[in-house]
Amino acid sequence: MEEYKEKFDSENTIVFAINPASVTSHENYCSKKGFSFPILSDSDRTIAAKFKALKENGKSIQRTVYAFDPEGKIIYAEQGMGNYDDILDIIRG
Repeated sequence: MEEYKEKFDSENTIVFAINPASVTSHENYCSKKGFSFPILSDSDRTIAAKFKALKENGKSIQRTVYAFDPEGKIIYAEQGMGNYDDILDIIRG
């Protein structure tokens, strides 16, 4: 994702990730990996549940990539890594 960050920035797009780990863990991970986008903490998995990203066991999270329009409507959803070029194409219209 980091290699696409500049392209998303040029499209006036906000990029972030959500993960159940702690804020401190995310800060350390971003620092170690050199990520320039934030990772938000969903420790109780509320967001994952609302976006149907929980696996059947109710604890593990299925990586899912979403893109939203300015009104908050989902314009892209893909389980797994997602295709960032496809997302950019959708954003660019």
